[in-house]
Amino acid sequence: MTKPISRAGGLPAPTVVRAFDLGAAGPYSIAVAPDGTLWVTLVATGELLRRAADGSERRFEVGERPGVVAVGPTGAWCTVTGEDRLVRVAGDEATVLAAPGGPYGIAVGRDGVWVSLMEANALSSVAPDGTTGEVALPVEGAFPAMVALQADGSVWAALNQAGSLVRRDPAGDLELVDLPDGAAPVGIAVAGDDVWAADIAGGRMLQVDAGRRVREFALGSDSRPHAVVADSTGCWFTEWGADRLGRIDATGRLSEFDLSGFGEEPHGLTVDADGVVWVAFESGSVAGFRA
Repeated sequence: MTKPISRAGGLPAPTVVRAFDLGAAGPYSIAVAPDGTLWVTLVATGELLRRAADGSERRFEVGERPGVVAVGPTGAWCTVTGEDRLVRVAGDEATVLAAPGGPYGIAVGRDGVWVSLMEANALSSVAPDGTTGEVALPVEGAFPAMVALQADGSVWAALNQAGSLVRRDPAGDLELVDLPDGAAPVGIAVAGDDVWAADIAGGRMLQVDAGRRVREFALGSDSRPHAVVADSTGCWFTEWGADRLGRIDATGRLSEFDLSGFGEEPHGLTVDADGVVWVAFESGSVAGFRA
């Protein structure tokens, strides 16, 4: 259902804390480690970038069309969609694992890694001991996009072409959550009992509560929201089509910030331990903001 929201006036630019230029490398997805190290997939060069808090960098060749990156106890992991593989970097060592079926979204937790397989219409898991598994989705042609983990061990995925979300609980049961008409979710994040989804086709953010009620936050028709991160205070999201950063707080107040002066095509985002919101612009830059 749709509920009224309070929209902050104007489109101010956020304050830049730090920024760096990666030229034509194509920054796409970004994640941050507890020590402040940033990890960025570079779609144009087929690399995974590690940038330490002191600014030192190292690039790892991962293959054609790297997708989403995530950080967890076992290192930094990224999907490589064009090569049907996963790459894990621990220390200075990169390990390649086969992941046939078009891997894209990835989430890393204490109990292993979950990956969406767009072409195979499935979710794949990698346990800490290296054991792999696969879960077929309950809808044909769902085109699973990003995935997220819940504290109870459940895994959620955005089903881009099915207009829905799917949850696999710790017992292995699947639950399908239908979204409003026309939805095509890409980004997904979980905070407590709330699930947030970025509806790229509908130009809106969607919040699903524990009772599976859906609240819609309408954005501009040009917004094309892409990625989302969330915690108990609300969520942050990128508006890829409009060069904006968005924020919805715990009261439902929506704020949007103009990023057009910093780069174009904002895709991935992450929030570090100091509350700095990092955004990867596919046009070439990475910037950390306070807003």
